[in-house]
Amino acid sequence: MEVLSAAMVSLLVGGGALLLGWLTPAASLTVATMGFVVIWRLGWFWAIPPVLFLGVGSLLSGGRKGKRNLFQILANGGVATLFALLGDYGAYLVALTVGFSDTVATEIGTRLSPEAYLITGFKRVPRGTSGAVSLPGTVAGLITILIMSLFLLIENAGNFPLFIVSSVVGLFADSFIGATVESRGIFNNDTTNFAATLVGAVLYAICTHV
Repeated sequence: MEVLSAAMVSLLVGGGALLLGWLTPAASLTVATMGFVVIWRLGWFWAIPPVLFLGVGSLLSGGRKGKRNLFQILANGGVATLFALLGDYGAYLVALTVGFSDTVATEIGTRLSPEAYLITGFKRVPRGTSGAVSLPGTVAGLITILIMSLFLLIENAGNFPLFIVSSVVGLFADSFIGATVESRGIFNNDTTNFAATLVGAVLYAICTHV
């Protein structure tokens, strides 16, 4: 019964996002699958962070980038799902938080900042440039990390200082990868997002198991 309930709720969330125009059909099914894995392995409470990410991220973009596709969902949630399968609450949340904080930083920075700078040399560049950072965007990203850390604190499910450090490293790794590898056409944005979430989650996992 528990497994059936998890599957039904996950399908409802994925289907709801599809009806709202946030996801493509393939992305909707992927979200439902990821949600089921999280509930099955970690519990109902831990399904709240990805739902928050999906809802806030979609509302902030306002459809400006169109429906999220399968690759975008995997880029931002694939690493988190892997660590959910492994039962690592902290690394799971770090991976989600890196993707979420980067999304918020990008959307807020693009809207509110009159200028942006490449993270590698702080050269002034147009807003939205790969690897660019701004003060409003960075502050928004850091606030997102603090908000997501509440899930860890409520459940006492990991190392709080390490969670903060790993999430911040992942957030800035996204900008660094964007300014170097992605700007040269080696990575696309999805690959950059996946790599950044992996950096943050692996850093947390290694440090907590050494």
